[in-house]
Amino acid sequence: MLVVPINLPDWVLPWQLAQAQCSLQGKVPLALMSRLEHELLGEEEYAWVEWMFDHDGGNRYFARGRIQAHLRLPCQRCLQIVSIEIATQTQIGLMADESEIQQWSDQYEPWIVKPAEAASLWNLVEEELLLALPLVVRHSVGECPKGEVPKLTVDQDKQEERVLQQRGSNPFSILNKLEVKGKSGI
Repeated sequence: MLVVPINLPDWVLPWQLAQAQCSLQGKVPLALMSRLEHELLGEEEYAWVEWMFDHDGGNRYFARGRIQAHLRLPCQRCLQIVSIEIATQTQIGLMADESEIQQWSDQYEPWIVKPAEAASLWNLVEEELLLALPLVVRHSVGECPKGEVPKLTVDQDKQEERVLQQRGSNPFSILNKLEVKGKSGI
């Protein structure tokens, strides 16, 4: 097994990094991300991460991040491996407590950490990767080994609805009768 040095630190002092306007870049091992690891199939390698910490000259401290990863996840249609490329960018506002959230614009995600406290960059990267995952993981159209799920056309849907109404199995048909009676004063 090839061991590649992990050059992005896990625990950092984000407020001090922002004060010093530091940039960090490196790899984060996906196998050490416990929540993301449950989603992965196969041996994953690393996420490539770049963080730029900064401040506005006043009391606002923030970080901008870019994260890229190649993930192998189960297709929700066939359960075979599908490769997903994740490339996400984020802006994080450093906040000492939740009461500061209202003071930031919506373009900044809150990262609540006390000014003298260490925080995990790896956890932050994992959160961003989880948020970037597609809602439904599946192969692209035409690439799924199980084939495509047939889609009903609008005409087929309407035809099925007419058949159900003719049979009287439409659960809402009784509402139509009640509405008619209500209008006639009964």
